[in-house]
Amino acid sequence: MSSTPFFGRDRVRVKLLAFPGADASVYDRAKKKYMSLFNPEEMEFVNDKPDILMFLTGGSEHVAIESVQEYRFYLLLASREANSWAAATEVKAWMNQHNIRSLLINADDPSTIDILKDFYHSYIGIRRLHGQRLGVVGNPSPWLVASIVSPVQLHAKLGIEQVDVSWDDIVFKEITQVSPDFVSLFSDTQNIAELTESGKIYEGLASLVPFYQLNALAVECFTLVNQTGHTACLALAKLNYDGIPAACEADVCSAVAIMLSAEVCHSIPWMANVALVKSNSLLLTHCTVPLQQLTSFKLDTHFETNKGLAIAGQIKGEEVTIFRFDNTFNHLFITKGNVVSRPKGRSACRTQLEVEITNSASQYFLTNPFGNHHLVVPGNWTSRLKLAAKLIGIDVVE
Repeated sequence: MSSTPFFGRDRVRVKLLAFPGADASVYDRAKKKYMSLFNPEEMEFVNDKPDILMFLTGGSEHVAIESVQEYRFYLLLASREANSWAAATEVKAWMNQHNIRSLLINADDPSTIDILKDFYHSYIGIRRLHGQRLGVVGNPSPWLVASIVSPVQLHAKLGIEQVDVSWDDIVFKEITQVSPDFVSLFSDTQNIAELTESGKIYEGLASLVPFYQLNALAVECFTLVNQTGHTACLALAKLNYDGIPAACEADVCSAVAIMLSAEVCHSIPWMANVALVKSNSLLLTHCTVPLQQLTSFKLDTHFETNKGLAIAGQIKGEEVTIFRFDNTFNHLFITKGNVVSRPKGRSACRTQLEVEITNSASQYFLTNPFGNHHLVVPGNWTSRLKLAAKLIGIDVVE
């Protein structure tokens, strides 16, 4: 079996499988027939170290099992022709027996091209996570009793390094200027003094990224607002707008999920509280949100403290994907929700969204949630996130 590490290549590698001694024309015909499935900039045909096994004929079982590695995940492509599906079925059974995860799909199904696209973006996105650095500013908020993670587990599972940063490392009194793009982004507020203070927090947090060579941040924001009267809500929103994944309350679980979505789905999600679950209805709220996920927004005070500035925004789209890791990074909850309403109640965090969810998702939230914070991204990304979980070796909960 191959011992080459999974995370080390720029393209997904496809191996064509046929019986030993098969004529070259067997492979040539397959390449011509299925070339439209594979983007040449994303995938290449290889003889060894594949990520995708494409069965062309029966009798290819031994060639397949000699090409794979334990504890990996593979896509198996087959069709009704030349006993290729029969060979793939036998190999899948063998993989199940040997701790090799796989997904068997029909090469002739019209949806296969979408699965291959999702596979590519999941593969490359997960590879990009390896070696990234997550800065944790302060300590996780004390109420995150089910969301504390082990930095060792985080690195072992996803290759992400946690970097602990003290609030004392940011000297706010030395920050005298706020970038014009920050001010212009939130220019509708009349409270210029408070906007300037929010801008200083943004500048301070942003300065940590190059200094510590960070790729993302998780920020303990309540300590800041309690000590200074100013919030990090706008700063976090601007960081996410800049493409730097940023979570509040120093919630590492949520920060890692944001990082995953940024790399795999190319979209930074909203980190939200579960405010209410009622039948098949889920209410989500929070005081900060990536601005690119909004159709419009207004500035308000922070809900819990009634201090500083927070964001009351309107989430895009009519359907969203909701997901979250457990604190061991062994499970990932994923579901789709249909938007019901965008409330504007005063007794909850300022950005609010009500969605309709499935019975099974409702039961998850009522009986076995992984924690409070969940991530919300407009659109249906369930297939891609499920593939990403399979590649990492994480069980999906729906």
